[in-house]
Amino acid sequence: MMPDNWGYVAAAYALALVMFGGYWRRLRTRERQLRTPPSRRRGR
Repeated sequence: MMPDNWGYVAAAYALALVMFGGYWRRLRTRERQLRTPPSRRRGR
């Protein structure tokens, strides 16, 4: 790799980290929703 590309590499890793973090948060929320009894779930 050329030294000029390190900024783009860092940005790509940061973007991937943010995206995976958001997806992980969504999965944890979904898991909590599935664990609650149907009577306690909100109108979904």
